[in-house]
Amino acid sequence: MSTAVEVPIMENEHVKEFLSIMQDNGKDTGNITELLSYVTTMESQLTKAVEELTSMRRELAGMREEHDHPVRTALEKAARSLEAAINETRQRLNEIKDKIVDGCKQAVTSFKENGIAALNGIAKFFRIKPALESLRNNLQGDIKHDQAAIAKIESIGAQYHSAGMHLRNVGRALSGKEAITAIKPNGKLAKLAAAPFRTEMKCLQNALKDTNRAIAVLDRLDRAVQQKAAEQAERKPSVKETMQKLQKQINAERADSPAPAKAKHRGTEL
Repeated sequence: MSTAVEVPIMENEHVKEFLSIMQDNGKDTGNITELLSYVTTMESQLTKAVEELTSMRRELAGMREEHDHPVRTALEKAARSLEAAINETRQRLNEIKDKIVDGCKQAVTSFKENGIAALNGIAKFFRIKPALESLRNNLQGDIKHDQAAIAKIESIGAQYHSAGMHLRNVGRALSGKEAITAIKPNGKLAKLAAAPFRTEMKCLQNALKDTNRAIAVLDRLDRAVQQKAAEQAERKPSVKETMQKLQKQINAERADSPAPAKAKHRGTEL
């Protein structure tokens, strides 16, 4: 079972400890806090969608009229299926939360072992981009499924509405009345049938926006690390440059030092 499910990500003890260490050492926590806020919002949206679908199923179960109506049965089935799909997405999000918590644990441990320098490249502790990209693909697929279902329901509703209007016009013609030509929107039945799919689609679209924003935060963190590494590489002299500098110092010291006295040759004096 996912451990991150127990408490909101911002209330997790390891996350709070990591943020506290960052703040105490003058490190910017803006990107990490932003990332956590997107995860929190996604979690709230998915929870809300499940609650709405559960409430919808309760209302359908309490309907007295047309207890065995095929539309009602289809709606109950659709609500259960969509609820299961959202719960699966929530599980994916919980796995991402667990990875974030593990990243905070590793960052804290590295700080305690290596000091403040360990906080310079925090992006390496949060390797969740592949999981977020997988979640994004899943959300996009589910949204397309909802859009297709809604389009199908509206098409069937329009055909049913058109057929009903045609029959009414036949009756009006037999009564000597003028035909109805104005096309009205789909009726209550079509709206009711599309409701579960619209509920899920709205939730998933919002979650998709936050997923893209979270990925953008990770990209910023990666760019910051790469930029810092590039700056350090520019400041750090190469081995060849270091050797050349050292040789120049040796040559300068030799030039400044007095020449050694020449040794006298010993010989037999006449």
